[in-house]
Amino acid sequence: MLRLLFTISFSAILFSLHAQSNEGTEFWFGFMEHRDVGSNSMVVMITSKRNTSGTVRIPGIDWSENFSVAANQVTVINLPASAETTQNESISNKGVQVVSNDLVSVYIHQFHGFRSEATLVLPVNILGMTYYAVAYNAIFRRGENFPSEFMVVATKDETNITISPSDITESGKGSTSTINVQLNAGDTYLVQSREESGDLTGSYVEGDQPFALFAGNSWAEVPVGCGARDNLLEQMIPISTWGKQFLTVPSAQVNYDVFRILAAEDNTNIVVQGTGDQEYNLDKGEFVEYTERSATYIRSNKPIMVVQYLVGSQCSGHVYGDPSMVVLNTVEQTRDTVTLFNSSFESIVENFINVITRTIDVDLVEFDGILLKDQGIVFTPVGTNGQFSYARVPVEAGSHTIISDGCGVIATAYGYGEVESYAYSGGASFSTINANPIPEGGCLNDTVFFDTGLSPNRYNFDWDLGAGITSDAAIFTHFFPELGEYPIRLILEDECLGTIDTLYRDLEISLRQAVVSDPDQTLCEGESFELGATDLAGARYEWTGPAAFNSDKQFPSIVHSKLNMDGEYSVIGIVSGCATHPANLTIDILENPVPYLGEDQIICVKNLAVDLNPGSFESYTWQDNSTNENFSVPIGGGTYRVTVTDDQGCVATDSITLIQQCPTVFFIPDIFSPNGDGLNDFFQVYAQDIIEMELTILNRWGGVVYQSTTLEEAWNGAFNGKQMDVGVYLYELVYKGYRNDGGVYSDNEYGTVTLVR
Repeated sequence: MLRLLFTISFSAILFSLHAQSNEGTEFWFGFMEHRDVGSNSMVVMITSKRNTSGTVRIPGIDWSENFSVAANQVTVINLPASAETTQNESISNKGVQVVSNDLVSVYIHQFHGFRSEATLVLPVNILGMTYYAVAYNAIFRRGENFPSEFMVVATKDETNITISPSDITESGKGSTSTINVQLNAGDTYLVQSREESGDLTGSYVEGDQPFALFAGNSWAEVPVGCGARDNLLEQMIPISTWGKQFLTVPSAQVNYDVFRILAAEDNTNIVVQGTGDQEYNLDKGEFVEYTERSATYIRSNKPIMVVQYLVGSQCSGHVYGDPSMVVLNTVEQTRDTVTLFNSSFESIVENFINVITRTIDVDLVEFDGILLKDQGIVFTPVGTNGQFSYARVPVEAGSHTIISDGCGVIATAYGYGEVESYAYSGGASFSTINANPIPEGGCLNDTVFFDTGLSPNRYNFDWDLGAGITSDAAIFTHFFPELGEYPIRLILEDECLGTIDTLYRDLEISLRQAVVSDPDQTLCEGESFELGATDLAGARYEWTGPAAFNSDKQFPSIVHSKLNMDGEYSVIGIVSGCATHPANLTIDILENPVPYLGEDQIICVKNLAVDLNPGSFESYTWQDNSTNENFSVPIGGGTYRVTVTDDQGCVATDSITLIQQCPTVFFIPDIFSPNGDGLNDFFQVYAQDIIEMELTILNRWGGVVYQSTTLEEAWNGAFNGKQMDVGVYLYELVYKGYRNDGGVYSDNEYGTVTLVR
């Protein structure tokens, strides 16, 4: 195991409960309002280390597309223009979901007319319930406000969101106001600033279930006053994954970058070691903005979020590029393998990847299968005693993989176009690092399970359970013989970062309580239902059930039940770490009846009624409130609906539209005798269901002797008041009629008619 030369002590733990990353099998995201509303392009870029497939869908607009992706390649899915969320402080159904059969990484890019931005997307298992937004100042140009903005994307039904904006929103909500809204899975909720220079950075957003948060600006100047502008889009990371140590790398080719640091807790002390040391003290929700041209090492005593902004080309000193933003990953969230994608959309011509690793690991970093040291890439040391190093790697557009045999890497991907740019985190761990792994308690006569979730290849463990009982294991169990509180101490040494952290907790051993679930329920498919458990003081609850159901609510609700939700649901209550025995209830979901009236159709019935029969059921209610099993359709057709109820009380409806329309038929006689005897004195077209017509009669020299446009008109054998000679005349019928399927067609009919006296 590796040994570092020094240690740093903090009062709170910096550790990983589980090895989480930007790879996953389910993602939810959305696109905020762009400078070019309705005309911008939105794409999803999907990469994987293995061949896999899946689906991209927007349930709210009934759009989906299947995809497949080859190992270490990228698949690009173009989304419809309606995927953009533009309704301010209103619930929209624009959430985009990616579901895959194997692990993938997902990136999104939004661009149009030399305005381009992208972000990495976090899988749902990483999402949290508390966030701060980091955006950028609104600007006012040519009579139009381009706002600071952020957007919530819900991943579960009945997610209650509370928003505390840091500035005045479009609806007039201010820093002393809150916005409360309930969202279902796939719902998006956009919040924009109202003032000409408004800035929603520092807005606090929390929910009772995990959700995604995106922030940025529809068209920003970075820094304010720099004439070059671009849209900003970046996914925010949960507060639980913020860190206390960061390395910032200057963007390639430019004079300087803009940075913002935001605090999650009061009395946060921050030191930035760079060109000259800077120190800041921030309370929760506060941020500081500064410019920097050199690499820096940032450390704090409490969790912070650091955002790096690419500046506009008019201020950067480089011919390419424009504003973009990226949330930086803490060096506490390194990964041994990072897969990322550099984009070429919207005229991007230069691509780079910034790689950060420990200095002693630089010779162990492999880039696309070749060690970086063998590619001539030079690392530059930064930080206390040069502990970390960075490299800026020029790359081609496409998928790239970075592997470290040391303590891991973090990476940022970015690129420049003529007057646009993009930047996003290229992948890192996103573990919960601001938590305590010591169990809160257990039940009397049960063993307590201790698990840090940390790799013993990186960490050393020093457990003190009292009474002279110690352990150096990452995972173990222990039996506590009596009720009461047991003071536990854990010292963690992170050999990669050289940190030592000491944690304490009073572990409570208590008597197991009982939890009782609500009675079993029987319902019909599509109905909603609620689960319930008895009240236990101070308890939290864990529900599991069919179709991967889980909830931490005491009374979870399910809207619009499906057949795969049928089965047994189980709940446990946990009080001070002591879990009850499971209580179970069964939800029996009955399949709805399936009435069938047939497909909509064209009918041709002149004298007989059509009978409709939906099948055999317990009862029937037709659209006219009649209750017979059959319904006789009156001549003329229409739309008909039946609601049926089966013998279990479940209800379903079907409808059918019958359009009365017969195909066009006509008859044209070939002889007539206009002699006044009352028999065949007129020549005309005899037709049914003809739409329009024009009949023309010609003499043998081609002269027109008669024309008509209605079936009622008839030729009496005269022209200009004079009876025509007996003989053969030509006719042409131009008409429009109906086919057997009700379709309209046009045709010509030619023939002759003989005039006799």
